[in-house]
Amino acid sequence: MGTSIEITLQGGDEEVSQKVALQAFEEIKRIEQLMSPWIETSDVSRLNRSAGKEWVKVSLETFEVIQKSQKISGLSGGAFDITIAPLTQLWRMAREKGVPPAPEEIKNLMGLVNFKNLLVHSDGNAYLKKKGMAIDLGGIAKGYAVDRTFETLTALGYKNLIVNAGGDLRVGGFKNNQPWSIGIQDPRDFRKIMAKISISDSAIATSGDYEKFFIYQDRRYHHILNPKTGYPAEECQSVTILCKDGMTADGLATAVFVLGSVMGYDLCQKMKGVECLIVDREGKALMTPGLKDLISFNP
Repeated sequence: MGTSIEITLQGGDEEVSQKVALQAFEEIKRIEQLMSPWIETSDVSRLNRSAGKEWVKVSLETFEVIQKSQKISGLSGGAFDITIAPLTQLWRMAREKGVPPAPEEIKNLMGLVNFKNLLVHSDGNAYLKKKGMAIDLGGIAKGYAVDRTFETLTALGYKNLIVNAGGDLRVGGFKNNQPWSIGIQDPRDFRKIMAKISISDSAIATSGDYEKFFIYQDRRYHHILNPKTGYPAEECQSVTILCKDGMTADGLATAVFVLGSVMGYDLCQKMKGVECLIVDREGKALMTPGLKDLISFNP
């Protein structure tokens, strides 16, 4: 999934836990086989190849992730949009060269990006209306994989655990009878932890402009794109979402990052059981009231 994945299990026999962790990693690989755009036989690749031509039957799991994506797209007014894949590919090549794409290149692809042109049917079929359209589940599939892995481990009796996929975490139980302490990176200093959040039985996901970026003519170009402009979103440095499941946390972190501090905060406030910590473009932190008792900022 293009990231490092870490599983922490507390208690139980070490040898057994090692075997169980390997079993959990196999679950992640299985999901990657379904949802990676880099695997030719995946649901995502098959759907993208059929854009503008025909409906494609996808697995129940891929269908669930697409449906959730569409829901977050609707809630965020399109700030989160999995049909952004053509632009993601363009900017990936730009990042490799260290030079932003030409404005005409971006403009030519904008017509392919619109979540409303991705149709789904209750029988598990999906259809991209325009030739050249493509989906990328990179902003939500990690969260889904974390959820499935977490559920696999809890079904095997593990209560105190963390599943961490590159900063998308699902946390269960306690560490030494205390809530787990999760560090939030300072978006402008990779050596520093900005804050710590104490949680148990929750999911947490962070999106930041410091993960994949390049500097060109003193300007930072990162990987989180605004579907409305075709350019990297400029309103935030990082967004951390805390809620019950990883898939929601993952998708919302991107949506809020694109929306910016004012609209993003409002969206989180409207959603039940969702808390957020937003670091805006100036480096100012804003958080929902429910986080205040769970968070401690480092000096």
